[in-house]
Amino acid sequence: MSGFLIDYPFADRLYPRAMDVITHLGRFGPTVLQTDGDVVFRPRKLQRSGLWDTVQGRALIYVHNEHRLDAVQRHYPARHYVMVEDKLRILTAMKAIRQERLTTIFACQGHYPLDPKIVAAQPAADCTIEHIGELADLDLSPLIKRPADAARTTLEMP
Repeated sequence: MSGFLIDYPFADRLYPRAMDVITHLGRFGPTVLQTDGDVVFRPRKLQRSGLWDTVQGRALIYVHNEHRLDAVQRHYPARHYVMVEDKLRILTAMKAIRQERLTTIFACQGHYPLDPKIVAAQPAADCTIEHIGELADLDLSPLIKRPADAARTTLEMP
């Protein structure tokens, strides 16, 4: 079973336009993948999907993303961050810490955002999108509080 997962063709499972999104976000600053999961399996998943190379190895993997903002800031310092996430509770926790230094984008794609009770229990994100591919066409300038600053963009891979 582990051999199957290690060699799984994750590039075939990316959301539509995911690579276009990374290219687009790179116009606002270096895109960093911040994801949670197994520290052995998740890097392999990122490599097999092509995402690792697309972001030139800028990937951070933690068990709880919302508790590791200090590490993100240490590795990729910026005046403003953008976080794309499919778990509203994580966006809420991050916004409580970073406040105006963070723009939150809630991606309603995948199985996490489907529970209306969970979504209703959290405050709204700064921006909500239905599909990750929408980001490829989204002008982030109005969402970023200080557009003149070099913004770091962080894309969470569901």
